[in-house]
Amino acid sequence: MRRIPLLAASLLFFGSLGLACSSAKTSGFEDPNAPGNGNPGGGTLGGGPGGSGTPCSPDPGNYDIPGNNCDDDGDGTVDNPPTCDDGLSAGGDAEDFAKAIGICATASKDGYGLVSASFTRGFGVTQPPQSAQHGILPKFGDVIKPREGARLGVLSTGYAQEYNGGANTPFGGVTQTEMHGKDWYNFGQYIPIKPGNGRVPPGFPKAASGCNQAEQANDVINLKLTLKAPKNASGVKFDFNFYSGEWPAFICSEFNDAFIAYLSAKGFNGGKADNMSFDKDNNPVSVNNGFFDRCTAGVETGCASGKTATSKCPGGAGELGGTGFGINGKWCGPTSQNSTNGGATGWLTSQAPVQPGEEFTLEFIIWDTGDAILDSSVLIDNFSWGEGKVDVQTDRPR
Repeated sequence: MRRIPLLAASLLFFGSLGLACSSAKTSGFEDPNAPGNGNPGGGTLGGGPGGSGTPCSPDPGNYDIPGNNCDDDGDGTVDNPPTCDDGLSAGGDAEDFAKAIGICATASKDGYGLVSASFTRGFGVTQPPQSAQHGILPKFGDVIKPREGARLGVLSTGYAQEYNGGANTPFGGVTQTEMHGKDWYNFGQYIPIKPGNGRVPPGFPKAASGCNQAEQANDVINLKLTLKAPKNASGVKFDFNFYSGEWPAFICSEFNDAFIAYLSAKGFNGGKADNMSFDKDNNPVSVNNGFFDRCTAGVETGCASGKTATSKCPGGAGELGGTGFGINGKWCGPTSQNSTNGGATGWLTSQAPVQPGEEFTLEFIIWDTGDAILDSSVLIDNFSWGEGKVDVQTDRPR
């Protein structure tokens, strides 16, 4: 699809265009503290010995459940979850990235954990992405720190770092004549419809409720992990934080970038692979997701998509400083209020069930939709195993 700068977009909108989005989804901002947000199944990660009543039965094939006063893995030490991300380089490979997000055990050495890891340009392909699209960082901006250990992982449709490839370079933001973002494969900013340059799973890109969606996926990066669950695990869990330069101008447009966590496991969804990260309305993670609330409150949004609204942003813009998504300016037209050039969800936790001891795949995939500009990034950290009853859920960390 073709995306055009704000001035032309405004003329088209007031002339005849006007993309349709339902009034129920005018800004994509719901109250992140509302009951049941992103939790269609309810439930928790369960408990271990002393919590669920399960007896302490040490086994080298178990993982050490924090806080249960049991030496689950039988190594002679109670409650010693490992960390393994000190000293990792920013440009480390996929196995280093797995360590950065908290996956320390390997199936070959420990009997569970990482089997293999790879970066690709999309789902079902083997070609590598641009190396700058993945990074291992000690922080992201002025506020955000790792959720565990000393590093976190970043995947991006642009540069996987603070700022988009250069000092103070924005990941997004629209002026009258310019849109910011990195086009890795020369898709073209204003070229009419042509095939996308990356692959995503069947059924994606998926539109948020009430919004249109282009079909092309571009600048895709996929971290594909093959994992083996411990004998005492019945679920997986990780934290993520999605940022997008589509905010504020292109909310509820056909160009909204997305992130999915695509899980293929016997214990999940009847064995049928699908996304495990979404909000309470089953919207995938994008600028239209109900959790997307780290942004500037009280400003106009949707000015380029044809669906204008006033932002609520209860999470505020404080976490955007120093990231490349928090640069202030008139990003929704020359007469708009000053706002940040992007926004974020803040940290979220997703969980889903797997079978004890099973081998499964988990793919973290992010892409540009419809074109190759106005970039988005996702931070990933704090991978862990779950025990007890594990339901599919995405919510704020507790």
